[in-house]
Amino acid sequence: ISGVDDDHVFISSGENVHLPCNNALHDCRSSTWIYNRFSNSSAVELINSGIKKKDTESHERLSLGSDCSLNIKNITKEDYGLYSCRQYVNEQQQGDDARVYLHVLH
Repeated sequence: ISGVDDDHVFISSGENVHLPCNNALHDCRSSTWIYNRFSNSSAVELINSGIKKKDTESHERLSLGSDCSLNIKNITKEDYGLYSCRQYVNEQQQGDDARVYLHVLH
């Protein structure tokens, strides 16, 4: 179910994108970014507690902005899908995910 606060970002292949984390707390150590290509596919954790996961195929193109946004370099059409920024404090999720749908134009 889509929420009214979901962001939609449209970008062309080869460009760099900045996905906002609209629920970030005072620092990015509480931020976890999760990626889903399809609604029924398993989620992939990209960033956990502000630290980039090394085992994702796109990890070299990812970085975390100072505002906890997710930056992805050199977008490919395989990057489309749902990105969720989730906040944890003491391993407890805080509030709802900030969801960003990435649409890659080609």
